[in-house]
Amino acid sequence: MSIVQPYARLLSGLGVDDADIWLKCKDDLARYAAVLIGPGDAEDVVSTVFLRVLDRRRLNELEDARRYLFRAVLNECKTRGSRSRVALEPVDLPAPQPPDPQPEILEAVLSLPLGQRSATFFVYWSDMSVAEAAEMMGVRPGTVKRYLHLARNKLKGVLDDHVNAD
Repeated sequence: MSIVQPYARLLSGLGVDDADIWLKCKDDLARYAAVLIGPGDAEDVVSTVFLRVLDRRRLNELEDARRYLFRAVLNECKTRGSRSRVALEPVDLPAPQPPDPQPEILEAVLSLPLGQRSATFFVYWSDMSVAEAAEMMGVRPGTVKRYLHLARNKLKGVLDDHVNAD
């Protein structure tokens, strides 16, 4: 079942602009949530954000709806205590997806703290610049650089072992 199906009725009541914004962002939001909190809860996070945002305002009223929605997903993941380890499950999300990593690499990325996972997602999987990632996360570019540095250090051993095994 896609993320849109439970909300088809709600989407039909939205203006064309709001529905269009949602349809353009939903898959990226789901991938982002899967990286932050795990694939098992990603749909629930995105659905919760969608309903909360629409309860307060129209998407087309926001200056940058995409950035707002990404920050809302990040905040919802923080609220849910996403620092706990997540179980590895297959992710059934539409393309484009990050390259299919080895389970040990995926497990290492999912073990990173939320800020580091978020920065890693935006910079390495979504090919954003540090400045763009900072804007999406609502932090300064220096913070994103620090998160990436810490993530690389933490992942270095796992990645070195993976490269040496090949």
